[in-house]
Amino acid sequence: MIQIDGTKFPGVGIADLQRGEQRDYKYNLTAEDGTRRAEVRARYRVYTATLGSISQDDYDRLRRALATDLPSVFVTLPDGQADVTMEARVELGDDALLFIDGGTRRWDGLTLTITGVTPLEEGR
Repeated sequence: MIQIDGTKFPGVGIADLQRGEQRDYKYNLTAEDGTRRAEVRARYRVYTATLGSISQDDYDRLRRALATDLPSVFVTLPDGQADVTMEARVELGDDALLFIDGGTRRWDGLTLTITGVTPLEEGR
């Protein structure tokens, strides 16, 4: 389950979750002899999540919670065998209108790119 700023959205599941790392460099250059040189300033955890809707109300609430001008939010999501809570920048991706059922529009498959704002420690 995913949480945003401590709010749970029990009707929204994570259909796909991938994690990776983004590096920020002090400098990154290629010397005249072709040798690449770089100094890493920091590493950040990055997740790409695709959400699945069980409850359209929860799905819509989560999307509204992330449609903000705030520079970051606190996100809780699975990592390894436990959950992790981190301050992160969240980019809303695409989702799709699957069907209309009795006047309810069923949206699903929202993709999120979640990037931590605090650098990772060595070995993490």
